[in-house]
Amino acid sequence: MNESTPLPVTKPNHSLAIVSLVLGILGLAAILPVIGSIGAVISGRIARREINENPDQYSGDNLARAGVTLGWIGIGLSVIVLTGLCIVVLFFMPLQMRTTY
Repeated sequence: MNESTPLPVTKPNHSLAIVSLVLGILGLAAILPVIGSIGAVISGRIARREINENPDQYSGDNLARAGVTLGWIGIGLSVIVLTGLCIVVLFFMPLQMRTTY
């Protein structure tokens, strides 16, 4: 009954992996649309590189990968929205200005 079983050693998640995931979520939630998405990609790439260099010290590669993915999705959606906004301003605003004169 007094057997002492060693507890499994868990490695901490890399802090930039968590930051990447949070920024990716904030970028998709339109709280930090462009800045959050770019920050998610950058911090996720740094975290993945450091996790791969020191696998015995850090974990959280999946968190960093998810953050990078969400960041790229957020960047893509931002580009689509900004392109649509430019199209609306460039093509539909001049038509409306002509009809008012």
